[in-house]
Amino acid sequence: MWNCRVHQYFRPLPPGVVDSWLHGLAHRRPDRQAAFVSRHVSLGAARLRILDLKGGDQPLQTPDGLCTIVFNGEIYNHLALCEELESRDRSFRTRCDTEVVLHADCEWGNDCFRRLRGMFAAAIWSELDERLVLVRDRMGIKPLYYRLQDGEVFFGSEMKCILAHPEVPRRIDLTVLNYFLSLNYVPGPFTRIEGITMLMPGYLLEWRQWQTAI
Repeated sequence: MWNCRVHQYFRPLPPGVVDSWLHGLAHRRPDRQAAFVSRHVSLGAARLRILDLKGGDQPLQTPDGLCTIVFNGEIYNHLALCEELESRDRSFRTRCDTEVVLHADCEWGNDCFRRLRGMFAAAIWSELDERLVLVRDRMGIKPLYYRLQDGEVFFGSEMKCILAHPEVPRRIDLTVLNYFLSLNYVPGPFTRIEGITMLMPGYLLEWRQWQTAI
């Protein structure tokens, strides 16, 4: 349960935007809400504690503070991956699967997601590489929406998190409305809101140095 904006140049968020993001997720009754803001990225997370109730609050960072993750879901093979990563001198401060995904990305890059067994949607920001990765599980159990606008990436686990930002327009996509009236549902990757796209199951979006690739 999370939301974010990634931008090329430092532009302070309008007052109250992060609070609006987090408020939009309050209906899920999270145990904790928090935000992380750096020169290029603003992340908000609402966590429902399941694994490691005392640790693992999000956004979660590596010890050097260079990589940050927001994560929704569960990785069933996280213990095996943790053991393998520890053999590669990766040290863990929590017992949650979120930190395993973070270190796996640091160790193996985008190839790490092939190793994950579970249901998940995640976003990982690397300050050193100025790289954002959005990724979704193969079955598409956990949702992930995004909008590309003027070199920036807005994303969230719900569309209303993206719409909470005052720079994001709210316009119904009339083409998609035709799909809905014909099929009685909206096929992915389309959404009802113009400019907001659903990341499809098993897909990865990478934003690196102001270039986007899926």
